[in-house]
Amino acid sequence: MEHNRLSPDQGGSPKDQPSDREIDILKAMAEGYTSKEIAEQLFISENTVEAHRKSLFYKLGARNVANLIYKAIEMGYIKLKNK
Repeated sequence: MEHNRLSPDQGGSPKDQPSDREIDILKAMAEGYTSKEIAEQLFISENTVEAHRKSLFYKLGARNVANLIYKAIEMGYIKLKNK
């Protein structure tokens, strides 16, 4: 499947790439944490988590959470753990 976004190793404009904080949130989402739980873990407000989530959807061009996680894996922002 093709995508138009840049992967971490392709360079590109920093504004098109998720920030370190957004990647933290992305990883927590992939692990199944709710926005409230993520906010508590990262010592930020739930509204801030929601703003980062919205930004992630835009930056990765995702339509829903499953698609967001799929694209994040495909683009190399998060890795699958080996069992």
